[in-house]
Amino acid sequence: MEDCRTGREISEFLLRACHDLRTPARTVRTYSELIQRGAGSGSTEGVAQHLSFLMEGARKIDVILDGLAGYSLALQTDPGAFQKVRMDIQWRAAMMKLAGALRECGGEATADELPEVTGQPERLLQLLENLVRNSLVHRGEAAPRIHLNAVRQEAAWLFTLRDNGPGIEEACLESIFLPFERLRRDPQEGAGLGLTICREIVERHGGKIRAEAADSGACFRFTLTALV
Repeated sequence: MEDCRTGREISEFLLRACHDLRTPARTVRTYSELIQRGAGSGSTEGVAQHLSFLMEGARKIDVILDGLAGYSLALQTDPGAFQKVRMDIQWRAAMMKLAGALRECGGEATADELPEVTGQPERLLQLLENLVRNSLVHRGEAAPRIHLNAVRQEAAWLFTLRDNGPGIEEACLESIFLPFERLRRDPQEGAGLGLTICREIVERHGGKIRAEAADSGACFRFTLTALV
């Protein structure tokens, strides 16, 4: 039954990926043909607009491919490679990677003292990066303020990441972790795989991740195994 469920999930994932890639691919093809026809007839009317649509279609394809590559890496989480991981080091590394994006929107991401856990360093870095990037993508009008803390719960650490964005509707708390689900249809929004990647990494580390409705902003909680 598990193999059947996994196969069905992979099939649905691939169908959604094909659907999301097909739309911008059609845009690229359509406007490439229009430019080609214009060049053949000697007309330059509308070329600049056609080029802008062409470039946007190519950008969307690139975003989706980046998301698929990130998801592929998450699937490679290997328990055999687990080791002691200092989450404060992974947090600083994630902030270095996101420094430009934070600076661009005037955002700030802070953390309390973070513990050591058991896991795969590269994947936990990917987890933190995707969670913070999600908050930046879904920010409100105010400059993003993001904070991470952790508390010990028996054999695991419970991490909580909060932001000051528009928050998440109660009805969407589960669906946002599904592949290619987006809270809004912003042209600059990502592939819709960031939280799917986070769930995959956390669960492959033996933990759980969930979103919660908060009075303001979004709240994500996830668990990771503590060092013995």
